[in-house]
Amino acid sequence: MSTKVDKAAQMAALPVRDDDVPFVVAVGGFYRRWFNLVDDLTPMLETVKVLKSTEDEDWVPAWSAVAARYEAEAEAALARGDRAAARNGFLHAKSYYSLARFPSPYWSGSTICPPTMSAIKSKAYDDYLRCFERAAQLGEYPPEVVRVTRDGMHATGHLRIPKHASASNKVPAVLVMCGADMYKEDREKYADGAMAEGMASLVVDAPGTGQTTFPHAPESIVAWQAALDVLQSRPEIDANRLGAFGVSRGGLWVIRLAAHDPRIKGVISCAPGGAGYWGTPEERAEWRQAAAERAKTNWFGPHGSKPAPQPLTEEAQRAEFLRWSLKDQGRLDNLTMPMYLVNGKIDHLTPIGNIYLLLESGPPTGRVARVYADDGHIAAKNERLWAPEAWKWLRGVLTA
Repeated sequence: MSTKVDKAAQMAALPVRDDDVPFVVAVGGFYRRWFNLVDDLTPMLETVKVLKSTEDEDWVPAWSAVAARYEAEAEAALARGDRAAARNGFLHAKSYYSLARFPSPYWSGSTICPPTMSAIKSKAYDDYLRCFERAAQLGEYPPEVVRVTRDGMHATGHLRIPKHASASNKVPAVLVMCGADMYKEDREKYADGAMAEGMASLVVDAPGTGQTTFPHAPESIVAWQAALDVLQSRPEIDANRLGAFGVSRGGLWVIRLAAHDPRIKGVISCAPGGAGYWGTPEERAEWRQAAAERAKTNWFGPHGSKPAPQPLTEEAQRAEFLRWSLKDQGRLDNLTMPMYLVNGKIDHLTPIGNIYLLLESGPPTGRVARVYADDGHIAAKNERLWAPEAWKWLRGVLTA
């Protein structure tokens, strides 16, 4: 499993699909979430070929078996004193346990998983946390676990600060915002991006996911503001040089936080949503159809627990849209800070019209946008190109 492969060639050979089908590995498809967490797509491709269903009894053992193989490799590497190989093995085990526990723990508003986890999925989540902790302790900068609190609710975060930082040598910091189904343990790679540029990072589970009691709701912007309070309280961090980074729903939260809190001085938003792009009638019909198809094929719960599908009406679609639309809430004018905006053109979840709306409504300078024609939601295929440049850009913005 540790044989070197040409991952770029593997990615180039994948089809491009505008859907979320778990039985096909495709650019823009379901497995985009994990593409950049693994070195070799072969175990993923081989497992998908034999998947029977997304129900827990079939789904969890299939992915846990892959994770267990990586975990065994990690233990063997540790026994022979190869800490780097052991760390990489534990990270890969964590990533495949991430697939096994997907998308639970339950997040509010979900239509693809039950309100409680089955025993086997709960174990996969525990294994996921355990392997991440093993990997973290083998790294150069083990994260400090911090608690973010506001209004009687809390979230868990991982804080990493460069070794050269001190009260007399303060550094900028980046709040890394997680999405709907990828948690802080899956986003440490982005903390690595910030650290590589000499910036501190705080990765926090998003409202409604992982280890947090904040619900998924627009009002939970207070969770992220509380996270900024944590960063500002640290003597090693320059409280006036704070940025934010997010992918998918994390990209939505980045834009929303920046529109509500002037402490954010620069943002990287991949697949930003919530700006207020309502789309054409044809696009909205396509989005509703895509949601209906996901409801038919994707149910991540115990066998026989899938509920009858509930059609999404345009009225319900509009009501949910207005809950988040910065344009309709009169907050687009608050977005005056520099922004780095990224997505794939073939996106069934977060239309690129949001990027164009942000470009049209912003100041005449300070915004960078990259839309990849050969890529889908979150531009995972091209992340090796845009991510390093985005982190360099944000460092420049926060240290200017």
